[in-house]
Amino acid sequence: MVRFLARLLGIVIGASIIAGIASALAAVKLKKAAPSLPDAAADEIDLVVVMDGAKLASTAHAFTGGRVLCWYAGTDLDLREAKLDPAGARLEIRTVFGGTRVVVAPGIPVRTSGPAIFGGVMNSTGAAEPTFDAPGLEIAGFTLFGGLQIVVAEQGEEIPSWAPERSAEPEPEPA
Repeated sequence: MVRFLARLLGIVIGASIIAGIASALAAVKLKKAAPSLPDAAADEIDLVVVMDGAKLASTAHAFTGGRVLCWYAGTDLDLREAKLDPAGARLEIRTVFGGTRVVVAPGIPVRTSGPAIFGGVMNSTGAAEPTFDAPGLEIAGFTLFGGLQIVVAEQGEEIPSWAPERSAEPEPEPA
C-alpha cells in the first residue's frame, strides 16, 4: 500500500511539473503573438498580458466591455473615466498565475461571477448583489492560481499598491 501511494504521489508531482512547463511554454508563445495595449478611448477592449504588467485607463464614451487575459502577469484596468454604455457592460477576465485589478467610479453597480481555483475574487464595491437600475458592469471572471480584485475609487484618488512599499534602507535584523 505504501509503495502504491508513493508511486501515485510521484505520478502526480511529475504530471504537475510537466503541466507547469507546458503552461510556461504556451505563455511564451502567446506573449510573442499578443497585441499591444488597446486604445484607451475604445468602447470594447481586447487586452492580452503575458509575463508582463499592463495598466490601461479607459476613457471610452460608451464602454461595452471586452476581454482581458492575464497570464503570469499583473494588470490594472482603470474604468473611472469610462462612461458605460446605457445597456451596461460585460468584461470577461481570465487570470492565470497572476493578478487583475479593476477600478470603477463610485455608484457603478458591479456584479461578478465565475470560479476561482486556488485563487480568489474580491469585489470591494460594497454591494453583494447589486441591482442594475443604472448602467452596470458585469464581470465574468476565471482565476487559476491568481486573483481578481474590483475596487471603487474617486477620480484622482490613489489606490494602494498590491506590493508592499520597499525602501532603500535595509530592514533591521531581528534581535
